[in-house]
Amino acid sequence: MSPDDLARIVPEVEEDGATFQANAEKKASVFALFAGMHALADDSGLCVDALGGAPGVRSARWSDEEPGDEPASPVCELPGAAAAELGPVAGRAARDERNNDKLLRLLGGIPDPRRGAEYLAVLAVAAPDGRIVASAEGACRGRIGRERRGANGFGYDPLFLPDAAGGRTMAEITADEKDAISHRGEAFRRLRAALAALVLPP
Repeated sequence: MSPDDLARIVPEVEEDGATFQANAEKKASVFALFAGMHALADDSGLCVDALGGAPGVRSARWSDEEPGDEPASPVCELPGAAAAELGPVAGRAARDERNNDKLLRLLGGIPDPRRGAEYLAVLAVAAPDGRIVASAEGACRGRIGRERRGANGFGYDPLFLPDAAGGRTMAEITADEKDAISHRGEAFRRLRAALAALVLPP
């Protein structure tokens, strides 16, 4: 069952935790209490070695933290009315572009050997009473490229070069390839036994 199946507006959860684990557990607990059933939630992001692990838990909203500091990106420059017409998808795409602009700017003078990074994801499962009953973490190691490549994926995918992708960015590989090496895929595989125990009789 997905949130859409509840036929109710799912509450917004402020992701104010200091770790991916804290945010995933908070969301899972709130959603479980709201739905009255087990709920699974995740939190994930990009951790860049040369930036001390940033953007980390702030990955999605990184460029919003310094208003006016980001260089204009022609991809993002939409008139207000046009952005409103295109809706939240365009808004997310524009924010992704600003985030990538910021990442490239901050790593501008960093040589390739020091551009290591990893995607991290934490999945958490909460019982109907909000208790966390299982969690798992997954990681995908790689480095940050110097230019955007690829049209698949979202977020930092056009800049992230996974070690296991043969020099391609996360946005250049297929969906099946991404599932096989991604941080979320690894987290789900690690959580599989716990999920099975919740739905299968002992």
